Amino acid sequence: MKRLLPLQLLLISYLTHAQPLVLNDPNQSYPLFEQFSALEVRPGTVSIDSLLQQPDRYRFTPIKQQGLTVGHSYWLRLELTNTTHQLFALRIFLLSFNRMILYETDNKRVINQRDLALLVTDTTDYFQHSKRLWTLHLGQGRTHTVYVYIDQIWATTLPIYAQANLLLLRESHREDLLYGFFYGFVLIVMLYSLILFMRLGDRDNLLYAIWVFLTGFGISLSSGQEVELSSQTHNLYFTFNPVIIPLVGLIHLLFLIFFLPLRRVARGWYKFGLVLGGFYIFTAVAQLALIILNNQYPNPGPLLTLIDGLFSLFIGLVAYRKGFRPALYIVIGTVVLYGFGWNYVLLLFNKVPFNFWTFNSMAIGSGLEILIFTLAMGSKVNLLKQHQDEAIQEQLRLTQENQTLIETQNRVLEEKVEERTAQLKASQAQLIQKEKLASLGELTAGIAHEIQNPLNFVNNFAEVSSELVEEQKQALIDGDLDEAGFIADDLRQNLTKIAHHGRRASAIVKGMLEHSNGDSGEKQETDLIRLTEECYKIAFQGYRSKHQDFSCELQTSFQPDSLPIQVITQDMGRVLINLLNNAFYSVHKRSQQQKVGYTPQIELCIEAHNGHIELRIKDNGTGIPDAIKPKIFQPFFTTKPTGEGTGLGLSLSYDIVTKGHGGTMTVESQEGEGTQFIITLPC
Repeated sequence: MKRLLPLQLLLISYLTHAQPLVLNDPNQSYPLFEQFSALEVRPGTVSIDSLLQQPDRYRFTPIKQQGLTVGHSYWLRLELTNTTHQLFALRIFLLSFNRMILYETDNKRVINQRDLALLVTDTTDYFQHSKRLWTLHLGQGRTHTVYVYIDQIWATTLPIYAQANLLLLRESHREDLLYGFFYGFVLIVMLYSLILFMRLGDRDNLLYAIWVFLTGFGISLSSGQEVELSSQTHNLYFTFNPVIIPLVGLIHLLFLIFFLPLRRVARGWYKFGLVLGGFYIFTAVAQLALIILNNQYPNPGPLLTLIDGLFSLFIGLVAYRKGFRPALYIVIGTVVLYGFGWNYVLLLFNKVPFNFWTFNSMAIGSGLEILIFTLAMGSKVNLLKQHQDEAIQEQLRLTQENQTLIETQNRVLEEKVEERTAQLKASQAQLIQKEKLASLGELTAGIAHEIQNPLNFVNNFAEVSSELVEEQKQALIDGDLDEAGFIADDLRQNLTKIAHHGRRASAIVKGMLEHSNGDSGEKQETDLIRLTEECYKIAFQGYRSKHQDFSCELQTSFQPDSLPIQVITQDMGRVLINLLNNAFYSVHKRSQQQKVGYTPQIELCIEAHNGHIELRIKDNGTGIPDAIKPKIFQPFFTTKPTGEGTGLGLSLSYDIVTKGHGGTMTVESQEGEGTQFIITLPC
């Protein structure tokens, strides 16, 4: 029995210590994972010193026999022998653990050590960190033992390869070439989408550019490529990765909602998408609170990724069935991405072989998804262009039909316009004649009142003279010559007064005729002050004949007292009578509205300046509202009740002053306080 004990110890030692793996070909990559022996431990219970000092105390089991369990912690052990003259390095392809510590030992002594984690700690060799490299101190003909401590593994496989430096560089360059193509493609798509957004203002292109950038940046960070440029950015990304994931999902969700016409073709899915976007925002805020307050890092990535994929597929199929053809690209792109993603998950659980394509499946899948989504954007542009072309063709057809219809209608309208124009000219002529007759009526009424006084004197003195004649006859019969002489003197005085008032009436008639039909239409020298006074008398008497209770105060300011000027007397008289009638109407209307404390006033002012004469007619009547000031000189515009005005008075007056005499006519007015018309005439 004692003789068997050494054999038993030798067998146990053989079982617990596998044979060294010989590295004899520098052009070969040596997969090490299944060559390791594993020891499951609780975190922090076994140190490298105890493993080296008491190797027989711990029973390592070959991974081929046992495998690894997700969520557990392990020590791995493997002996390596190098028979070549080149140095080898270990490369860990997947960061599927919280932390990994690698030890290279020789004769129970640690000669080389490396600590790997998601976050970059104290290191100056960012290339080794980005590629997850560990250079061995294993010289030619030497045998060293490698110990690996894994804190909570997340997968059932851990691709670790031993490669000579030259082979490592060749494979690293091949990966860099793949990622270089990927980042260049991402940059081109992003810039192109931003240019389209700035040119077209299309929100879809902006959201797509942001999502493409975040996707490419996330691939760079998760693959370790970006750490060589900025280790701080790398650490921030992995620290706040639980917050970034829902935000990236939110941008992707918004892009799909607005790219696909869900609001028009599937409002239910559109509203659900908005609710899902709110859920993403809530998740991001909750994750940020957990990180800041409790220093916890739960990963919502798998759940959100599943939700995002299912939602993308459903809304893509719904939009495609509703007739939106570019949605098919969304479905295909989503299937491609999640197909490669599923392949990566299978790699983590050792269900597919590890190789260049499976290891980089996420980058390849993301690149293909971006490519297919870009085709979707182009397809949408082509679809919109096709619809636009169809709309243009339809518009051209309608335009031709409308052109034919317009030509027909134009002919009919031209005939009607000619007919209506003739009618309007006739009506306008009638209205102008009516305005002239209205002015003549005002003139006639003024003449009647003005001439009434001298006629009354003539009639009275004629009746008295007739009685004196009878008295003179009787005196002659009675022989009273003295009385007859006295009566003759009275008759002579009466006849003198009759002649005086007759001449007065004749002068009035002559003056009135100058403002009626007796004018030749040519300019002649006229005393503007006398013309203004006569027109005031005529206008006042005419207005007084219609309104017996009307009265107003007149204020005049004439400088100088006489002012000869070349005007068409009849036309200028018509202007003055029109303006005075409007002033009388305004002050009379205000006196009816404001019976207490108001005195109607008209102010006439004529001043001679260098090169022109200024005539102002001012009243303290109701004034003109600001809203209608621009319209008062327009033909047929009037504020008077129906039947009291034609709307041509101010229009004709404006034309007479500006076109007939080369002057100007302006108005100043404030509603409720009065109006002032200002006429300037060249000397």
